[in-house]
Amino acid sequence: MSLLKSITTIAGASVISQIIGAISIWLISHKYNMSQVGIYALVYSIVLIGAQICTFASQLLLPKQNDHTLSQNIVFSLLQSMLIALPYSYIMTLFFEQNGYILYVLTLCHAWILVSENLLLRVENIRLLAFQRISVSLLVIGAIFLTPNIESFYFCWAAGLLFLICAWLTYSVSFAQISISHFSLSNNLAFIKENRSHLSGIGSAEVLAMANNNLPTLLINFWFSPLTAGYFAVVNRFCLAPVTIVGNAVRNSIFSKWSIDFRNNTFNFQEFKKVRLMLLVLGLIATAGVLIFYPLIMQLGFNDEWLSSVPTSRYMLPYLLPALAVCPLTVIELVFGSPKYFLRIQIEQLLVIVLAFVVFPYFHKDYAYSVLLFAVLSFIRYAFIYLKVNKRAHLLAKEDA
Repeated sequence: MSLLKSITTIAGASVISQIIGAISIWLISHKYNMSQVGIYALVYSIVLIGAQICTFASQLLLPKQNDHTLSQNIVFSLLQSMLIALPYSYIMTLFFEQNGYILYVLTLCHAWILVSENLLLRVENIRLLAFQRISVSLLVIGAIFLTPNIESFYFCWAAGLLFLICAWLTYSVSFAQISISHFSLSNNLAFIKENRSHLSGIGSAEVLAMANNNLPTLLINFWFSPLTAGYFAVVNRFCLAPVTIVGNAVRNSIFSKWSIDFRNNTFNFQEFKKVRLMLLVLGLIATAGVLIFYPLIMQLGFNDEWLSSVPTSRYMLPYLLPALAVCPLTVIELVFGSPKYFLRIQIEQLLVIVLAFVVFPYFHKDYAYSVLLFAVLSFIRYAFIYLKVNKRAHLLAKEDA
């Protein structure tokens, strides 16, 4: 499958998942209230951060592994996530008073989703990857419809997702090639030693990347209220999530394609330029769309609680453009570049979040200024990243000439 076609396939599935996710948010707000939307966003953010901590980017090695090392990678990723999810879920219950069993199952399942997705990316089975993402989104909306109360919803979501991801892994994993020796402590320690540079560099960066995407929701819950976090969650779902989803569709596709190029010791600079232009156009369209159409949609089709989220959408405009136009291009550092640089840019974004959502509200507790400060600082940061990834691409082009 060509790069453009794979991007289109994943993006199309992502749009469908986004629509389903938006309906899920709408159902929670109308079946319960906007505060429950904030709590749902909190749980989901905890789970997504936990999934990255549990795998620590070991799943990103899967597309680049040779056939004889693949099974050890799979076993390591699955075992690692099962173990790390235990203390992580317990710690989160201490801070946010959520059900620890539910958090464990959801965190583990989302970690295994990452493993399953990268196994599908390895064989470039983009259509099945797209279908998997849609099925996960449909499960959430089905759980909301079928359960009588919010507690039952979380139980149904966790149990259903566990069954679903086990089915996907059964399809993707060749169990005949897995032996008892793959579970031994010595082999798994050897795997860590062999890939310690990736796990320490890229792993830390991936954890920070997911934390950077979800920490604002956690901190808004902490500093302000679940209701305010609900407003942010609505904007995140209707404005930021489409940008993130499309960006991830491009990111996953170029990661799959460039991983193959990496194994073949080549780099297609003309392809890079096409992707760069496409992302810039998509970023401009997304930013203009949020500015013009989001307020109109809120006025025409939603109640006052949803209309109150419009100011947040405007505060986030400086963040939207570079989040789509620049962020996916950083995969060039993941595949061809320096793990240290990939980690550094995530640390920089974490500092932005700390300044906007920890330091600033500590001295001046104002939600609007915190969000606006976050957006502006992120825009400045992405401008420097754009220069760096272009420099890397030109360097690779010269080496490939």
